[in-house]
Amino acid sequence: MKKGIIRIISVLSITAVLATGCSSKSKETASKDTKGELTKVTLGTYNGTCEAPLYAAVENGTFKKYGLDVELVNINSETLKEGLASGKIDGAQISPGMFKAIEQGLNIKLTNGVHTGCIQGVVSKDSKIQSVKDLKGKKIGIDAIGGVPQVLLTLELGKYNIDGKTDVEWRVYPQANLQQALDKGDIDAFAAWDPYGAMAVSSGKARKIFGNNNSESGAQDSYCCFLGVNGKLAQEKPEIAKAIDDAWKEANEWVQHNHEDAGKMAVDKKYVSSGDEVANSKLIGDYKFVSDKEKAKVDFKNTLDAMKKQGILDQATDVNQLVEDTFIK
Repeated sequence: MKKGIIRIISVLSITAVLATGCSSKSKETASKDTKGELTKVTLGTYNGTCEAPLYAAVENGTFKKYGLDVELVNINSETLKEGLASGKIDGAQISPGMFKAIEQGLNIKLTNGVHTGCIQGVVSKDSKIQSVKDLKGKKIGIDAIGGVPQVLLTLELGKYNIDGKTDVEWRVYPQANLQQALDKGDIDAFAAWDPYGAMAVSSGKARKIFGNNNSESGAQDSYCCFLGVNGKLAQEKPEIAKAIDDAWKEANEWVQHNHEDAGKMAVDKKYVSSGDEVANSKLIGDYKFVSDKEKAKVDFKNTLDAMKKQGILDQATDVNQLVEDTFIK
């Protein structure tokens, strides 16, 4: 009798241990190493207003929740390419300015959309230019040839049959100097990352004619920023790529519903250069932070199609194949 009771207790004890083990394992993120420690990953940041989910995921402990120990490194388009190619950077927010490099073989895999908004095109308040269709033959200031503001505005120009290669003149300036160039008449308009266009408008010196968050042509319906991970990481350690994607998605939702807190956090923690919490929060509130993989994939294809039409991508490029090779689940 006693042996039977002992046997039953032993079985129940083993069952309980196994159940506890399974339960614990299900709650652990796949990115934790065999010792249960956080996995170190390096993510790039442009220190932009629109990267609010990245900052929130760090400050709110969301990355840690998914088993990641994140190090942030400052990047620009060139250092991001170098970092991804060398494996020193595991992921970052990716915009259309990187799509040409992807076409040329840079090993980036896109996993989701991040948000709409963050690029604005403006003209002087008293300018005769009323919309994008009036920019034909004009001088347009940008931060870099092939940069995101130029790419997105070029796509918008194409909707009015304006060739971004021959029908306008692009002039490159540091973003902080674009307003000065506009005031002096050296350019007729400029397109820039926030907060530069927003600052020009709020100062009363400029009017907005383009923005990928409220364009009359429907550009507000398209993602301008995507989540990208190192292609080698995605192939060899997909559980880490998934953890990055899951954490970013959760942070995205938090920012969408807490834009004032997100704006204050970015300023207080000095993630962005702007010291104006109110302005930063307003910009974040103007964007739409929603993670939708299916829509992101469609928007990625539509952007590639437009870039090919404008001659930014090679005419021999198979867009459908590029989408399938780049966008992963």
